[in-house]
Amino acid sequence: MTQTPFSNHIPERSEWYMANQLINILLKTGKISESQIADITFKKQNNPKESTEEILMRMKIIEENEIPSMLEEYYKVPYINLNGIKINEKLLKIFPENIAKKYTAIPIELKENEITIAISSPNDINTLDSIQYIIGYAIKPLVALESGISKAIEKFYSLKKNDTKKTIVKQLLASENIASINIKDIANTPIIIKLVDAILYEAVSSNASDVHIEPQVNSIFIRFRIDGILHAVESLPKDIQPAFTSRIKVMSNIDITEKRIPQDGQIQMSILNRFIDFRVSTLPSKHGEKIVIRVLDKSSFIFDTHHLGFLPLVQAKYEEMLTTTSGIILVAGPTGSGKTSTLYATVNKIKSPSKNIITLEDPIEYDLILGDTQESGIIQTQINTKIDFTFANALRSCLRQDPDIILVGEIRDKETCEIAINAALIGRLILSTIHTTDAVSTITRILNMGIEPYLLVSSVTCILAQRLVRTLCGHCKESYNPPKKILENLNLKSLTDEARFYRPKGCDHCGNTGYSGRTGIFELLIIDEIMRSLILEKEKLSVLREASQKNNMPNMKQNGIQLVAQGITTMAEIMRVLPADI
Repeated sequence: MTQTPFSNHIPERSEWYMANQLINILLKTGKISESQIADITFKKQNNPKESTEEILMRMKIIEENEIPSMLEEYYKVPYINLNGIKINEKLLKIFPENIAKKYTAIPIELKENEITIAISSPNDINTLDSIQYIIGYAIKPLVALESGISKAIEKFYSLKKNDTKKTIVKQLLASENIASINIKDIANTPIIIKLVDAILYEAVSSNASDVHIEPQVNSIFIRFRIDGILHAVESLPKDIQPAFTSRIKVMSNIDITEKRIPQDGQIQMSILNRFIDFRVSTLPSKHGEKIVIRVLDKSSFIFDTHHLGFLPLVQAKYEEMLTTTSGIILVAGPTGSGKTSTLYATVNKIKSPSKNIITLEDPIEYDLILGDTQESGIIQTQINTKIDFTFANALRSCLRQDPDIILVGEIRDKETCEIAINAALIGRLILSTIHTTDAVSTITRILNMGIEPYLLVSSVTCILAQRLVRTLCGHCKESYNPPKKILENLNLKSLTDEARFYRPKGCDHCGNTGYSGRTGIFELLIIDEIMRSLILEKEKLSVLREASQKNNMPNMKQNGIQLVAQGITTMAEIMRVLPADI
């Protein structure tokens, strides 16, 4: 694993709340239930930027004015509010940044041989002794919120004060004759390491899913994809491109001497107490190598179908389909629509010590084996096309492994589809994804691959199509009353009395976008007797789509409109992600 200044311990998912200050107190004092913890966990995963106390206040579990007295009563030390506090630079030198991050503590005041610190766990004698031993001063602890300490650390230490990207770039450009320095040496210098670390840190703290590094004639553009939308965040001087690119390639174990062909690599880091897996892809271009870094946050992945955003009717029917022991269940949608997340949550839902589950993935994005591996019954397999270990070949091989359930990352061609169908027909449950616009068009896509209609209707049990829409920021969304004509067009006449409509406004919590986090919109097509007969008769797509609307299951647009009426998202978001003809 690549070591970085951010590396530190990350609690296991199952015990995160035991390491969380407020949750731990509320749990031990009997003021919070296990079901509420599950709800808080989901909200935290869906929006890592929102602090735990903000979630607790939004859920009406605690009030803001209760927090100081609650912390003081529990820890038996005075509480300190860190908002607006000033810290002497001398103190920061005495109290190193790595100690502040390791122990979630920050110095407040120095008097003779005693340092007053704000710490999240002032009752931990071992921690206080360790800090005292390291810095050589007596310690006087005050209690503060974890989130407040983290913000203060960001504000006063290097990443937010002395080592901003602009400062680093200036220092780098001031170096003597950059072009003459060996590229391997400059890629490992502290100054270029700080620059790359700062950008990755900013990507994680912004909750970005991808980092785009795009070389142009006179500069390097940095863009983050946040909640599905690309945002320009930085422009770096062209002079640092060789060093900057080489540093990323060194970190991801990519050959820095090879610039003519695309390459792939991986970086693993711990940032903001979150284990992050960066998937790096390089592509030769006119002005240098373009780099795209996929940010996979292992700590924020949703493993539960209850938290994907299903409407109750759709979720109940989908989970009913999962009880079958054979057949093919397909999740459809374009790239970036959350298909893999849905499949992972599905596997986690149906896994059992009595089942043998094999996944075929390209790449393996998240670890499905949580807790005791002996009870998981899941084997994850990486596809490698370079050695001809394709989805089709891997699927053939895993059929000899006595599987009950097989997850195929994607059905791309006739060969893979035929093997999946044969596996389903001999009693295996196959879960897979396919790139189509909606559930019904998946049928025509499979037929166009050359699959016979009778094979399709004999194997495919249901198709779940989906998209991801941005959700309105809970801190700044503002309510409004839409014109009557819009309500009529939305076909929400029966809901107009109870529906609440909101629009985005923008604030510091959401980066002034008005949106924070995403949720899914879904449609479920069950291949019933009516649909089977239409497929066997090779009816047109329009006929199949009309028939699908008669099963009382909402389509993606109807699902989205219901979310709009609940104040979760906006109609502009629904129209952004859905084609006009759906």
